[in-house]
Amino acid sequence: MGFPDERIIELRQKEKEKEHTTLETGIYVNRELIEFASEKLFNEQVEILLPTSFIDMHQAVAQVKYPSEYRPSIIKTSLDGTANFAFNLFDIQTEGSDGLEEVAAHFQLVLKQVNPILKIHNYNEVTCEGQFYRLFSYKSYGLDMQIYNLMCVTPIRDNILQGSFNCPYEEHEPWKEIAQQVFLSIRIK
Repeated sequence: MGFPDERIIELRQKEKEKEHTTLETGIYVNRELIEFASEKLFNEQVEILLPTSFIDMHQAVAQVKYPSEYRPSIIKTSLDGTANFAFNLFDIQTEGSDGLEEVAAHFQLVLKQVNPILKIHNYNEVTCEGQFYRLFSYKSYGLDMQIYNLMCVTPIRDNILQGSFNCPYEEHEPWKEIAQQVFLSIRIK
């Protein structure tokens, strides 16, 4: 940045980004303002704030990106397909936060069985407005890149909602906090 005009533009952009730091105000990712709106999922049982620019992943793309027959039932993707939020609702009953801990441990065990070298990072137990959440992140490997993953489990009436987020690992820094905020916006309707 050798020219004063470029420096002024950069400072203005940084000031603008300071005004957008929550899901309610929107958040900048790579100089693009990502806005969020409430969406209802699973026959309106669940409400969550999701990026307004994300769309339902086309079934043919989902079959390639999530080749297992147990792929998520709802997949929201960025327009370029690099960032994804995915959700499943399982008929699993738990009793309080201890039962949720068991469910999260089971998901981790299944992931490690599929990929034994997988290491779980940043395991968090969060309670927000009476809702219990278990979140953990891990790095996985695609054909040509490393992938950042954040998984969330939370009770929804007599079910467990499993949410996951993924993006290229090289882009995970701005997304990891956003994905956590999105999961913590889950509310039972």
